[in-house]
Amino acid sequence: MNAKYLTGAIVGALVMASGAVRANDGDNTNLDPVVVTASRSEQHVKDVPSSIQVISARALDGTVGLSFLDLLKKNASVDVIQYPNGLAGIGLRGVRPDFEFSINPHTLVLVDGRPSGSSSFTTISPESIDHVEVLKGPASALYGASASGGVVNIITKRSTGPIAGTVSAGYGSFGTYQSGLAVGGSLSARTDFDLGVGYVDQSHDFRTGYDKQGEQAYSQFHRLSGKLRVGSNLNDITRLDVSIDSADLSNQSPGAQSFTPPSRSANQTDRTSGDVRLRITPVDHDILAVAYLSRENYNYDEVPADADRFRESATTTRYKGVQLQDNWSIAAPFSLTYGVDWQRVEADYGEYDADGTATAPYSPNESRDSKAVFAEGTLRLFDERLIVTAGARNDWIQARTLATPMKTNFAPGSADYRAFDPRGGIVYKFTDQWRLHASAGKAFVPAQGSQIAGQTIEFAGAQERLTVGNPSLRPERNTTYDFGVGFANATVQADVTYFDSRTRDRIASLITEDTPTLMVSSYINADHSRSRGIEGSLAVDAGSLFGLAAGQLGISSNATRMLEARDATSGVYTPVQNVADWNANLSLTVSNARDLSATLTARYDGTRYDMDYSQGAIFTDGKGGLFPYQTFTVFDLSTRWDITPVDALGLQVSNLFDKAYYEKADYPMPGRATYLRYTRKF
Repeated sequence: MNAKYLTGAIVGALVMASGAVRANDGDNTNLDPVVVTASRSEQHVKDVPSSIQVISARALDGTVGLSFLDLLKKNASVDVIQYPNGLAGIGLRGVRPDFEFSINPHTLVLVDGRPSGSSSFTTISPESIDHVEVLKGPASALYGASASGGVVNIITKRSTGPIAGTVSAGYGSFGTYQSGLAVGGSLSARTDFDLGVGYVDQSHDFRTGYDKQGEQAYSQFHRLSGKLRVGSNLNDITRLDVSIDSADLSNQSPGAQSFTPPSRSANQTDRTSGDVRLRITPVDHDILAVAYLSRENYNYDEVPADADRFRESATTTRYKGVQLQDNWSIAAPFSLTYGVDWQRVEADYGEYDADGTATAPYSPNESRDSKAVFAEGTLRLFDERLIVTAGARNDWIQARTLATPMKTNFAPGSADYRAFDPRGGIVYKFTDQWRLHASAGKAFVPAQGSQIAGQTIEFAGAQERLTVGNPSLRPERNTTYDFGVGFANATVQADVTYFDSRTRDRIASLITEDTPTLMVSSYINADHSRSRGIEGSLAVDAGSLFGLAAGQLGISSNATRMLEARDATSGVYTPVQNVADWNANLSLTVSNARDLSATLTARYDGTRYDMDYSQGAIFTDGKGGLFPYQTFTVFDLSTRWDITPVDALGLQVSNLFDKAYYEKADYPMPGRATYLRYTRKF
């Protein structure tokens, strides 16, 4: 059946399923949520001058996905690089996604406001997530380095009241088992907790979309992850929370399709992180102190076609830090958020021969120490119709490369950076429903040790690929401004924002030699880069349009249209790699207010460019260089039947029309997959 007609049939069936309805017990649609990421303090979305998107618990629950990245990319208009069962990353506002290990990413990932400690989105556990806030645009004025493209803040559950939860189990395509537990509530009048545990095991190799090669040999994986939080109100103004989360992954990767012999690999990742939070709320103050630690071990194995699997490299990344801040309500119209941050990040690298002998690693061991002071004030005037914010942050950073066993082709050293990053914004509500907003800010991203002094060697068939560092790299400096208009009432929330982002000294990869037997590349500071475009979002509780109860028919969408995204290098302009000219998401949710609900989602990814690293340069007819990806639209369907008040069955289908596509060229993603899950409340 033609995809267009099948989509129409599905939508029609969903709408008919909403007939003969009765009123909802409650409306769980919130079109004006409270967010914390934009200012490091609580405020309503309508008061935020920056562009921010909230992915609710309801949206996450209705999204088909086996990893957090699946949930994120299907709900927020972001650029993605994703390897099947491997590393993954995102980019915002024309910033190329970070898809390699980096202690200096361009998009900052936080868990409850502190660094996640994760090298890849695939290691983040979705079981304990309440909602996600995606702040687009530079946020170095509050968060320091690595917030150039924006911030993804994962807000975890905070349960109180009677202890309750859910337990689930399921099975689906490619021999995939899923199970999960989420429970939380009050242990006493003062103490509460949350526990979330999830397990996914794909025991069979996956199959690609219908018009590509079939089964991808060596593509099995499993994940075990969880989080525990315990909190207590020590007295009327003092609260203490302690949390720990962990993830253990074992992934097999089929590698690039073009490689002969196959470039199969495997990786094992284990990560443990945690934090201690002390909150004190005397009159006119909200004081928060957070101490956090994390450690992640990533082991990469080569799987030769004609030899035994062996450990090729190992990376250990450690984060520790302290955040101290106060939100001070100085007077009725004015509040001030101010504080200090300290952080140390360390990364150790190891590399091995096929017989297990340690050799010189591709990158030197490195560390980054940072300390900072920040402050941002908010002024609310004319009965809060005019809201003005202004602030800045000063960072002192020392990046060091360290003496590394067996690596003798570099001299350990250090680089000191000082960055002052201001930010300002304004919101004007010219009616109760309409508002104008604008913001401007600066951000920076320092170079990483591997980019300065690293040396990487890999092979693609007969071609050796060598990447060497550049000790002359300078930090990237970004300046962005945006302005937009928003509308919100009881049933509709919409926003359109124009942004313009300019970067000096963007760190880019440059191929300096490319022959059939050798490719050499390094890093350079591009002359400048510019990205500008339009972001739009729409959320509608559309039931009232058809005489339905609130919450029964929901439509949400978001999109980014890039008008320009290009790097300039020695006067030559090239597209920013892996940034699409269009990306968009659309979601339609229907419920009959009793026992049936369904969500149909669509994700569109437009034209984007990348370097042709395939063996034989198959995407460019052997010429090599930049090439455009094919556009794609992928549909998912998620349904739920509440058999009893506590028992439910869910049927989910990802890649509904079995589309052949990839998030990274030469690495096709799975085709259609169907999953059945049983859930019980208690």
